[in-house]
Amino acid sequence: MFSSKLMLSATTALALLPSTGALAQMAAPVAAEADAAARTSDAEIVVTAQRRQQRLLDVPISVSAFSAAMIEKAHITEAKDYLALAPNISFTEDGEKGNRSINIAIRGVSNVDLGEQSTQQSIGYYIDELSTGSSANGTLNPQLLDIERIEVLRGPQGTYFGRNASGGAINITTKKPTDSLYAEGGVEYGRFDTRKIYGIFNTPLASNLFFRGLASYEKSDGLIRNLDPRGTPNSGYKNLHLRGAVRFVPTENLTWDVSVDYARDRNGMDATVPSGVLDLDTKSIFGPDFQAIDEGQGFYPANQRNVRHNTPEWNNNSATIINNRLAWKGDDFSIHSITGYIDSRNTRQFDQDNISADALYRHNRNSGRSFSQELRVQSEGTTAIEWVVGGLYANDRIRQFNSVRAGTETSYTYPDGTVIGLLPPIPPGFRINENNKIFKTESIAAFADATWHVSSQFDLVAGGRYTHDKISNRNFGVVAFEGAVPDIAGSKSFSDFSPRLLARFKFNRDNNVYASVSKGYKAGGIDINSGFASPFRPETLWNYEVGLKGDLLDHSLQYGLSFFYLKWKDLQVQTNFLAIPGDISSATELTLNAARATNKGFEFDVHARLSPTLRWNAAFGYLDSKFKSFPDAVLAGGNQVDLTGYRLPKTPRYTISTSLDYDAELADGVSLYLHPEINFRSAAPGDLEGVAAVPLALPSFPYQPKAYAVVNLFGGVRFGRFEIGGYVNNLFKEDYYTGTADNFGLAGIRLRPHPRTFGATAKVKFGAD
Repeated sequence: MFSSKLMLSATTALALLPSTGALAQMAAPVAAEADAAARTSDAEIVVTAQRRQQRLLDVPISVSAFSAAMIEKAHITEAKDYLALAPNISFTEDGEKGNRSINIAIRGVSNVDLGEQSTQQSIGYYIDELSTGSSANGTLNPQLLDIERIEVLRGPQGTYFGRNASGGAINITTKKPTDSLYAEGGVEYGRFDTRKIYGIFNTPLASNLFFRGLASYEKSDGLIRNLDPRGTPNSGYKNLHLRGAVRFVPTENLTWDVSVDYARDRNGMDATVPSGVLDLDTKSIFGPDFQAIDEGQGFYPANQRNVRHNTPEWNNNSATIINNRLAWKGDDFSIHSITGYIDSRNTRQFDQDNISADALYRHNRNSGRSFSQELRVQSEGTTAIEWVVGGLYANDRIRQFNSVRAGTETSYTYPDGTVIGLLPPIPPGFRINENNKIFKTESIAAFADATWHVSSQFDLVAGGRYTHDKISNRNFGVVAFEGAVPDIAGSKSFSDFSPRLLARFKFNRDNNVYASVSKGYKAGGIDINSGFASPFRPETLWNYEVGLKGDLLDHSLQYGLSFFYLKWKDLQVQTNFLAIPGDISSATELTLNAARATNKGFEFDVHARLSPTLRWNAAFGYLDSKFKSFPDAVLAGGNQVDLTGYRLPKTPRYTISTSLDYDAELADGVSLYLHPEINFRSAAPGDLEGVAAVPLALPSFPYQPKAYAVVNLFGGVRFGRFEIGGYVNNLFKEDYYTGTADNFGLAGIRLRPHPRTFGATAKVKFGAD
């Protein structure tokens, strides 16, 4: 089925486009000039992966970069859109922070099964040089608007960025205020009554003071309906995003940028449906013979729309990000200061039993505050040695409240009158498990990197990062089955030095080869459970990489190829189990250090100009990922299993993407653009239970998400300052899910379906941007 769909998809995509000769005839001089500018920006795309503006071809790192033009043409509106176009990148939709919430893996490196006890992230997430991806931030995934560039960096990135990024980093650069008067506005309407509206405004306030702002609002009924009138009616959401930025240039050497981002989303129920397969945790509580409860709406994949939840559900998030940047640039060096403050909030209530019985519900409240100060000095101009030296201080604080309570019913009655017990005879509101937690992280780091241009063709690079982290955790107000548990606290410090070495040879200006070795590090933490506190060790990894980058055929073909071998030690994985079998009050969370793992593979991407109006983009990733030694894995329900030799979660063997960009003038001032794309991910387990499905003889569904190929189409017409367009996502209605979410529940593991969606867009622009 996959092969036939893929062939049909490719044929359909090509059928939408006239022949190459026809394209050349249709292209008018004005369109050719505009396209030439776009081609130049694509071929000479500028990135800041090494904290200075460089051509993508000159950066000896495996990078997938998306310029503003590429973002617009591909209708990239959220993280999943660009991640699907990058090789050896995968994600699962966990729903933890709303309908857009995802968990990312780069080259198989991720928060393998990150629990509440770990405050560190494997993947760095930066917006305008400020790290916004720590656990303290709970960063939202708002609609991507007014973006200058997106860079996805693979491999450790500790010698250039303030925060640690052991597996890779996502670096987003927003458009800055300028001295031009510009305005843009747009609307969108799509399936499930999804409505969006946005506006962008840029203006000079004085000769050296500029302002840029945006506002966007999105509202949807969501794709899931609740058939129980007592609960939340659907998985609808309302998202608001505001940004204001000011740029002050008092002298030609000094630039001061200040921006404030505010994002808020209000979600209803999770966008998931039951699978009918109970997870290990549910079976450990209700017994191995307990069967998933079918209330008539069916299970995935037959049912991809309906649930029965009696509990009012919500998942509300907000985040405020203040970013203050100062840059002074001299003839020989520059000084950069990045000061950031982030305040985030999350409240969530959901139907824990996952059926219409009023048996169990869960309520969570999380808040986080994060402050960071980075100071960086780097060389400027053309010198024999280019260097960067920097330091960071960061302070994060997370507060969590988690409560699982009983409802009004302790049993469930089937339509035929059969009654099954769910809970012992306890009163409504009975606190089965409740706790308050405070996590604090204080980090100090110093990093440096230097490139020695030994000759016009040969470079040597050396760098390193020293990090010291102090982790403090406190667990208080703990209640288990209405019984108080003593408060407990603990702290632990971790230090690390991570080096980076690289050599590069340039065949000519546009083609080079490099080889590198770098170390990644993620701090350890403290497990705080009922009556004890135990530390877990840091994660470390070594990344060995050889890459080739080039530009051929008079800038008509750009390519990048990299091979890597990654050795991963002391992976942090979290598990939940009952310390006393069958006793839900003894629920325990534990973070383990898996002994060793290896990831090896390669990624290849190519961008080709087939004609003045047609471009082809393709990416291919291959990943072989295994636990080299993990003999004592403890899974939900207390199941112990040897995972040595098994594939890591979120590591599809193949990641493939291909797309076409067609842009041509139809008449004077009228142009047509089309962007068909095909994205493929091979099968891979989404979590540790999925990894253990084979040794524990669990069913492949839903633990092992199948391979999937998704076809998306976007296109439109521009006329003057106006533009109208349309899109279809998942054109051929491929049945797929990216992973499992909130596995516990009496109707089975929850899965997020992906129906076909479609919509129309319209925008208008005034002035020059």
